[in-house]
Amino acid sequence: MIPGRKDAGAALLSILLIVATLSVAALMATEAIARQTELHKLGSRRATAQWAARSAEIAAISGARNLVEASRLPARSDDGTRKAEFALPVEGGSVLMTVQEQAPCLNLNALGGSDPSAYQRTADGLRILLEDAGVPTADALRAVAVLSDWIDFDQDERPYGAEDAAYLSLEHPLRPANQGLVDISELAAITVFTPALRTALAPFVCVLPHANLAAINVNALTPESAPVLRAAAAGGVTTLEARRFIEARPASGWRDVQSVRDNLASRPLLEAALSGVPLQVQGEYFSGAGAVDLDAGNWNFRFTIRAEAGSVPKIVYREFGGAP
Repeated sequence: MIPGRKDAGAALLSILLIVATLSVAALMATEAIARQTELHKLGSRRATAQWAARSAEIAAISGARNLVEASRLPARSDDGTRKAEFALPVEGGSVLMTVQEQAPCLNLNALGGSDPSAYQRTADGLRILLEDAGVPTADALRAVAVLSDWIDFDQDERPYGAEDAAYLSLEHPLRPANQGLVDISELAAITVFTPALRTALAPFVCVLPHANLAAINVNALTPESAPVLRAAAAGGVTTLEARRFIEARPASGWRDVQSVRDNLASRPLLEAALSGVPLQVQGEYFSGAGAVDLDAGNWNFRFTIRAEAGSVPKIVYREFGGAP
């Protein structure tokens, strides 16, 4: 009988510990590889989704001419002819998208521009929309000043406005954007614009990629959008007068801006009120929104097309992967 060695048990234990360590390391490596593989697949699918969204943009640009032509027709309430829906196949899923004309609106970004005339007309228009929504005049003036300071590039606080000092003193400090709004949802960061107020303003305001007055497509006006015309006229007309002007539109729509101006010549008060408002007879901005559905997930996207008269339509804003 061979006598046992005293260190045999220790050697066996060491071997077992090494095997266990290697097993744990192998398991960790396998999990890391699996995670990296999954991330790579997700990244690949996201890239596919992004290219699919770009393809959808191209399809929208290709169809922009039809949307522009439709925008020359007189609008009706809940008019479905001023938008187009697209369904595009993509490997592993599909793209669903809607493109529609930007409704007549007050461009809030004009509050941050260098043109004092555009600023004043927009400030007056926003005040009027706020008052029509039930906001007292003093509170409406404060909301206009606060939004103007949020958008403009300087640190000069307007009367009733707010710049860095006001926001840094909050419980959760922040700084104003000091740049134009990209989306109307950004109003949520400004406490004076409550959810109810944002809902009330939504049909009548917009944010365009410039700081000029928004040109109004008179063929896109409906009785429901009369407040936009009243706001654009800085309160120079009543909502009733605005409705009458909209209802006086020819059955086939205004053929050119001169026809509109000729009609306004017989309405001196309205003509004076709209003298500084850029008018058009077709749409200029069209917004697109959709989603890419793939087996690995769902990606939302949005974009804005500018179809300026005489120019090739182009994308002036895009967002990928944000909230719907």
